[in-house]
Amino acid sequence: MGSRLVPCRCVVVCLFVVFLSSCGGGGGGGGVTSQPVSTHTVALSWAPNHEKGVNSTGGGYQVTISGQPTITVPYVSGPTAPTSTVTTLQIGNYTVTVRAFAALDAQGGSTGTGSAPSQSLTINITR
Repeated sequence: MGSRLVPCRCVVVCLFVVFLSSCGGGGGGGGVTSQPVSTHTVALSWAPNHEKGVNSTGGGYQVTISGQPTITVPYVSGPTAPTSTVTTLQIGNYTVTVRAFAALDAQGGSTGTGSAPSQSLTINITR
């Protein structure tokens, strides 16, 4: 019998945020002055979950960033699912959590399961 994801188990020990780069947006045309939109490329990484279901086909992680679409980081191949992702965010405050998921539920059925979200991390992106 294989290892199964335990829903109440904490997945992420810590979540790291690294600012990689930023670039300014262009101005408006036609004599109208607009405030450029500043976006920043942000790399997020977390401690791996070592449970078999997370690191098998149908497993992986979901990264939730307030006000943004959920990012799914699926297991692809190898010993573990990827534990990082890169996204672009505008200036502002964001709350980030990560949770692991698996294709099998705790009883080995195919309904799937997910861990509780990690402790949330608030990031502040400024110019």
